[in-house]
Amino acid sequence: MLRRSLGVRLSMVAVLLLLSAQVQAAVGPLEQVRETVSGIIGVMQNKEFDKPALKTARRDKIMAYVTQRFDFEEMSRQTLGAKWRDLSPEQRKEFAHLFSELLKNTYIGRVEAYSDEEVKYDREVFDGDQQSKAMVYTKVVKNNQEIPINYKLMARKGEWFVYDVMIEGVSLIRNYRTEFSRILNQEQYSGLVKRLQEKIDGRETAKN
Repeated sequence: MLRRSLGVRLSMVAVLLLLSAQVQAAVGPLEQVRETVSGIIGVMQNKEFDKPALKTARRDKIMAYVTQRFDFEEMSRQTLGAKWRDLSPEQRKEFAHLFSELLKNTYIGRVEAYSDEEVKYDREVFDGDQQSKAMVYTKVVKNNQEIPINYKLMARKGEWFVYDVMIEGVSLIRNYRTEFSRILNQEQYSGLVKRLQEKIDGRETAKN
């Protein structure tokens, strides 16, 4: 009986140690944001990609980092709010695709403006008792001024995914939510799709 009890206790200790090791080994939101941002900046600072022939390759590599870390479906859902439920599955897929293209261009454009500056990774703050949501605070040092760029993330299957970015105190999601709500009220969903496509085409033209 004593041996059985001791064996159970040892098994429990082994399980707790294993779980503890797994928790310690898990990469937190700050480190995952650092990995993504550092990767993007590394690509932008790589002189090889300054060659005209590699312009598309440079953009594709940056897009790969962004796509890996951003949850565009969740961002789309939060941007439209209650109106998301009114869309068909096909419309949701269409909107998420267009919105992700716009967000990628917007975010990359902002980061490109700070590509030669230092990025400080301040801290990560979890959302109360919810260990599945967090805010990562970063600052870009430009001309002796610190420009805050903060990331809201949620955890899923051991990874942290961005669902909003606060640039100099302005939420990308909240900013677009106000604009898109007005368009939907005035022009319906088809009008919003048209506006999104125009924004994307305009940004692409400006880059070329």
